[in-house]
Amino acid sequence: MTDKRTPLDFDAIRAAAIGNYVSTIFPAAGISFTKAAHQHQACPMCGGSNRFRCDDKRGEGTWICSQCGAGNGFMLVQQYTGLDVYETNKLIAGAIGLDATSEVTDEQRAQWQSQQVEREAAEKAEKRQARIDAAARATSIWDNARPATNDHPYLLRKNIASINLRQDANDNLVIPMNYYNKDTKVVTLVNIQTIAPDSEKLFLKGGLVNGAYHLIGNTTMFGGGIVLICEGYATGATIFDAMSYSLPVVVAFNANNLIPVAQSIRAQYPDHRIIICADNDSATAVKMRDKDISEGKEPKPLIEYNAGIYKAKQAAVTVGGEMVTPSFDILDIDKDAA
Repeated sequence: MTDKRTPLDFDAIRAAAIGNYVSTIFPAAGISFTKAAHQHQACPMCGGSNRFRCDDKRGEGTWICSQCGAGNGFMLVQQYTGLDVYETNKLIAGAIGLDATSEVTDEQRAQWQSQQVEREAAEKAEKRQARIDAAARATSIWDNARPATNDHPYLLRKNIASINLRQDANDNLVIPMNYYNKDTKVVTLVNIQTIAPDSEKLFLKGGLVNGAYHLIGNTTMFGGGIVLICEGYATGATIFDAMSYSLPVVVAFNANNLIPVAQSIRAQYPDHRIIICADNDSATAVKMRDKDISEGKEPKPLIEYNAGIYKAKQAAVTVGGEMVTPSFDILDIDKDAA
């Protein structure tokens, strides 16, 4: 004789749970936060002092941990409790007042759907306003900053020069981040990256990063028909110097932004040769793969751990460009081609 579990309406439980994870479901599962959910704090699963935050997008309890990865509220409850899918649903249902005998009406489903639509609209409006506010702050900071000097500690450590950078009252380097609007064909300042004397890098909270870039050089250099794209300013300044200040270098700020920035440049310069200058994170890749193996996980291909190479290759393929891993003694680009 086999024991049968009482049927549960998983879809209804999932719909009813939206908007209730942080306030009700997480506490019922024993998950507690030491700070406001959206702030960086200890991860309920792996610990650590500043690895985790719950941004609760769309009310789904979404979270990010630099150690554990990311997921939604259901995943967090399941991973934290170690329960299977059925028992996790049962726990969530109990937390929000549903059980196997509860009859979910069409009116309830319509109400949950309406609430979700309203929640998504509110989040979208809030995100848009945050970007508008950040762009205004970026303009103010940039306008009030002074030209950066080459004796800034970060520039000295990297042995690079200040090229179109400024310095704020706290001696942070200020790097402008511009965005090309494909509809209006206009490039505008949307954010800044600051680099402190101790090398800490920050973007303005709420500001647009995806697709935003910094140009080292000037627009007249695009006449040569070649554009170089890289991740960080230090790499970009080094490449710019290696090219004898002859080719424009576009800074994407991180590996994940290489594709949207490359697409932006391709939209502006459809016939140009685009070369992605990749960061080679091979040492980090080996460590990450070895860590997965030590934890009993099936390792991915090594290149997938190497974000610099992996994302650069994707960006090059996406825009019909090329990828190089630059050696700053001899860079695989013909300077005379410009």
